[in-house]
Amino acid sequence: MKLSEILYQSTEEIWKSYLSHPFVKELGEGTLSPDKFRFYMLQDYLYLLEYSKVFALGIIKSKKETLMRKFAAMVHNTLDGEMQIHKTYMEKLGISQQEIKQAKQSLTNRSYTSYMMEVSYNGDVLDVLVAILSCAWSYQVIGEHHSKIANALQHPLYGEWIKGYSSEEYRKETQELIDLTDKLGEKISEERMEELKVIFISCSRYEYAFWDMAYQKEM
Repeated sequence: MKLSEILYQSTEEIWKSYLSHPFVKELGEGTLSPDKFRFYMLQDYLYLLEYSKVFALGIIKSKKETLMRKFAAMVHNTLDGEMQIHKTYMEKLGISQQEIKQAKQSLTNRSYTSYMMEVSYNGDVLDVLVAILSCAWSYQVIGEHHSKIANALQHPLYGEWIKGYSSEEYRKETQELIDLTDKLGEKISEERMEELKVIFISCSRYEYAFWDMAYQKEM
């Protein structure tokens, strides 16, 4: 089995629980309270700033130019691609630049991003990839699931979010992460595999906690 398949199997039940979480479920149905989505967008914006730094650590940890370029592209895709969706939404939701500057990460948000940074500082490029993979991959799974819900893509507020994470462009970016993880994960030991599973499971649990934090608007 490929490394990504083993990682997915270790968290399959956690990932299934995302789709039944009230925040995720109501977002897909179009019934999510806009104030909860507003809180989420601001927290996710702060999250993505730290997420980009984790990708940047991949550049530092890389020993080959080709790998450095891949991580550099990931930084670009996050800062100039995914975050642009957030900025558009922030305008719709009336979130000012002043509010963004004054915003603080919630406890869950800071704990999650600090964990990814710690793993990446102390590990190698494979640790970096596994630390970020659960976020990127699970968002694709959620986006594709929601895109099949009747009229979800046409929702005036949440449609663009669903389109973004179910798009072919996002799928390709995620698949590149998966393929790179599998390539670097070839022929690793069972002990190393278990270490990576701990990271992937931990980040998947943090993903659930992030949805919960957003729904409760919990700082």
